[in-house]
Amino acid sequence: MSKELRTAPGMRERSPGVWELIVECGRDPVTGKRRQKSRTFHGNLRDATKARSELLTEVSHGKHRGTKVTVDDLFRDWIVELERKGRSPSTIHNYDKTYRRNIAPTLASKPVEKITTKMLTDLYGEHQRRGLAPRTVYQIHATISSMMTQACRWGWRDSNPAQWAEPPALPNTVPVVPTPDDVRALMRAAHDSRRPEYARAIFVAASTGVRRGELCAIRRDRDIDWDRKVLTVAHNIIDLNGRPTQEAPTKNRRIRRLAIDDHTLRLLTEQVKMLERRAAEVGVDLDPDPFVFSDSVDGSEPWRPGAVTLYFGRLRKRVGLDHIQFHSLRKFMETYGQDLGFAPSQVAMRAGHDPSVATKHYTGKIAEADRAIADGISGLLLGGS
Repeated sequence: MSKELRTAPGMRERSPGVWELIVECGRDPVTGKRRQKSRTFHGNLRDATKARSELLTEVSHGKHRGTKVTVDDLFRDWIVELERKGRSPSTIHNYDKTYRRNIAPTLASKPVEKITTKMLTDLYGEHQRRGLAPRTVYQIHATISSMMTQACRWGWRDSNPAQWAEPPALPNTVPVVPTPDDVRALMRAAHDSRRPEYARAIFVAASTGVRRGELCAIRRDRDIDWDRKVLTVAHNIIDLNGRPTQEAPTKNRRIRRLAIDDHTLRLLTEQVKMLERRAAEVGVDLDPDPFVFSDSVDGSEPWRPGAVTLYFGRLRKRVGLDHIQFHSLRKFMETYGQDLGFAPSQVAMRAGHDPSVATKHYTGKIAEADRAIADGISGLLLGGS
């Protein structure tokens, strides 16, 4: 009986009292090769048999199923998976930039199964010592965490090591919201510049709260219901360095329909008439459904969001409002929409945000709003006395 146990598969006595215990772990999901886990055990036959049973239990519970795939292999396959799921090209571009700059130099050649929480914590600390901003380090953490979550889904790891790695805390920042006077100053400066159409663009962005890429994506007929005074926001222009512009769904893939006031409608009408005059002057037929904001004579190509940022940067400097970004026009709509008495949920829906996200990231004048709430609640408690 003892002899049969000594020669049984999975147990081999290499020398008196020294056992090699072997358990099959299936096939490697990347290479397809069979895998096995071996362990050296010192003791008698009975204890060696018990140790092998424990090893079998560990394997059956998902342990020891690692693969030789590297972090670089994981990144490439993860990007393909994001593309399959339809993630925004700009999102994928940012992931790629973060990985190649701040993750690949340290972790690219490491086996996925060997990445530990301590390694990630050390990586974050090293980047902080290099002077990277906390938000940048947090982006590194978010990228690694998403990659490792995918590795777990594919069976390349048993757990996500980024789950317990702690990036630096993000600083609390108060949103910068332009005043109505600020926006009017920007529009006047744009109107007096060589590109007066930007005055119209600034007004439309401030009154509707559309994002920069969404503004560029507006088409005359597809997106504007001129009779009902409704703007449909369903598209976004992607502008990445070295690539042609492309049209994609909105950032969060939501389609929203915005009421537009008479003045905004009049400015959009003026912009379309400008496109028609420009095309007629050079004898070119206007595109059947032109982009409302376009530099091409036939209106077939939209403004590039990057060019909008460059122009706006020069414009704000000209009027001494360097602290304001084009995105601030979106915050203007949300903040003053609430100041006018509209519910945060209503304003957030107009901006295409979840109300809780809008309150956390996009609402300015927090101090004033908080004081008004405090006064109102205090008045209720005092009973008007």
